[in-house]
Amino acid sequence: MPLMDVNGQIIHYDLLGSGVPAMILHGWMEIGRDHLPLAERLVAAGYSVILPDLPGYGQSVPPKRTYPIDFYKRDAAVMGEFLSALLALLGAQQAHIFGFSDGGEVALLLGVEYAPLCRSVAAWGALGAFEASACEHARRISLPPTWVTPEMIAKHPDQDVVSWVQAWVDAFCAMIAEGGDLSLSRADQITAPLLLMLGERDNLNPPALGRRFVEKAAERRGVLRQFRTFPQVGHAIHEQAPEAFYSAIFDFLAKVDGR
Repeated sequence: MPLMDVNGQIIHYDLLGSGVPAMILHGWMEIGRDHLPLAERLVAAGYSVILPDLPGYGQSVPPKRTYPIDFYKRDAAVMGEFLSALLALLGAQQAHIFGFSDGGEVALLLGVEYAPLCRSVAAWGALGAFEASACEHARRISLPPTWVTPEMIAKHPDQDVVSWVQAWVDAFCAMIAEGGDLSLSRADQITAPLLLMLGERDNLNPPALGRRFVEKAAERRGVLRQFRTFPQVGHAIHEQAPEAFYSAIFDFLAKVDGR
């Protein structure tokens, strides 16, 4: 059970395989090992996969999980320092960054704020900004949070997981009230190849806004930018359209790594 202390925040992670490093960042209420299906495919393709629990999730405690208005930026700062230290231990300079949902927002921020560490950035269920309609949808799913399962609770021992729902929604809507821009306005600062994927039925992340992110990123000329939408699919592309999702991931990696 590898652990790393990042300025007082414990980060638990799994390290699988050998080869070019790739880090997968999980979504809200998840843990790193929820993305083992992607990790196993990457290992089989010759990558070394880093599966961390984001700050306060799973075994990445103490401290426990909180949701201040800047929690995405806080998480990105922790994970950037974590990645920098782990790459040094591995004798590597860069990693492919993958992220879903909240982990996708962190991945995009890493692409902006820790660009030298990123060999590529691939995010799904995330788009670097939020519109007012996303707050309305988030409020609906929080009343009441009956979808919080015993499995979700068991992944985060000794924490009040149900209370996370309202805390996340309040922070999310507060971000929107302040403009909703996480990384969209700085997307052109991502120096690594970028893949952004969205389901056409994702109520939190409208594809039109995702297209704006990729267009902003494309202002940096000469760097690979890909935008993929998935019809009849919602937020969790990797679960709802797995074969199309994996095809998009590995087509992208083939262009980046020449494999």
